[in-house]
Amino acid sequence: MQFVKIANRFLTAFDAERLDPPIIPVGVKFIPKGARVPAGFAGDDIPTPWCGAVKIASEGSAVVITEENIGCPAGGIALGLVDADATDPLPGDRKYTSLMRDPAAPADFTNGYVYACADSRNSQFALFGESDVGRYKTLGASRHAVAGMCGLDRSVMSAVLAYPYAASDLTPDVVILSLTPKQALRTIQGYAFSKGDRVTLSTIGIRGVCADVTALPYLEQRLNGSFFCLGARALAGFEGDRLALGMPYGEFCQLTINMEESRTGFPYRLYPA
Repeated sequence: MQFVKIANRFLTAFDAERLDPPIIPVGVKFIPKGARVPAGFAGDDIPTPWCGAVKIASEGSAVVITEENIGCPAGGIALGLVDADATDPLPGDRKYTSLMRDPAAPADFTNGYVYACADSRNSQFALFGESDVGRYKTLGASRHAVAGMCGLDRSVMSAVLAYPYAASDLTPDVVILSLTPKQALRTIQGYAFSKGDRVTLSTIGIRGVCADVTALPYLEQRLNGSFFCLGARALAGFEGDRLALGMPYGEFCQLTINMEESRTGFPYRLYPA
């Protein structure tokens, strides 16, 4: 079924004349090595982290992200666009690492040095000056956290596309939704309607878009959620009242059917603003 048609059905199933704020389902398409990027996607002139690309797509533009324009090495690792063990920083101005005194290489993320910049004595990787303690208290905690962050195989991936549901005929691999808690509640209620399955979220506040709601749903073929992360909030600009759900396209199609069938049991129009 066409993405635009199923997305419109999903939006209609909210049982509301007007969704405020609006929801723009974002499609994610992985482009393997040797395949061509379809026409209509903005290219290397948009250097941005993956979370930024998803935000741009939610605002109406179709974006292609490659190793050349990924604005965050961590996102590049999660998407399989960057060698996780590379010891040289990515060339050029990358939005995330440009905040550091000296840019970190992908290996510095993989080894935990970036996220534990104070404990690992790598103050050059601090984002917020000399007082920045990093994202984890110890190097051990940082390495433990990184070990739980999934990523795609770099030997396979060439590019990743992010696009709003009405912008392309491509069938996405993953669908990402930026939702308010009230919208997320109704979505989860629809998801559980057919089988009564609970939703277990795997998230940690780092790599919230690239790993948690893009790579993980693709690799594990299941819905996952995230409260976003430092980059998604501070760099991509996702609003404070939003959270994210990501799921394989087949799950999104089934979710939409469930939303339609459960409308009279969960009348969204009665949920207070």
